[in-house]
Amino acid sequence: MLQEFVRLAVYVPVDEGTQDAGLTAVSAVQEILRTFRDFDFAGSVGTYKGVAEISSGMETFVPTADAAPAHGVTGIASTVPAARLVTYIPAGTPGEELDRLVDAIASVHPWEHPVIELDRVSLWMPLAR
Repeated sequence: MLQEFVRLAVYVPVDEGTQDAGLTAVSAVQEILRTFRDFDFAGSVGTYKGVAEISSGMETFVPTADAAPAHGVTGIASTVPAARLVTYIPAGTPGEELDRLVDAIASVHPWEHPVIELDRVSLWMPLAR
């Protein structure tokens, strides 16, 4: 059976020195996961709570003259290691609650302009036994 959710994805920096220790050891990853868990509805999928996916990747960007980048230099392309954290939120969650969660994520995020994606997805859910 398909169930509707809001998928929330956040990209966070990973220091090259801590990447080998595992993504969950990175302080920015820990902060975002903690924030997810502060909101009971985030990661509420079927009979599970706190569901999140963590994957590694790279971010590339060019800071403008108005930017205050945590990494990189104005006008020069930068590529940095990053982690992508994804959680799922039941589609019936009030918009005000989603706004509170996004605001909380942005407040602990180390980037001046955090990349936070929200989109609607359908997840297959097993029928109740």
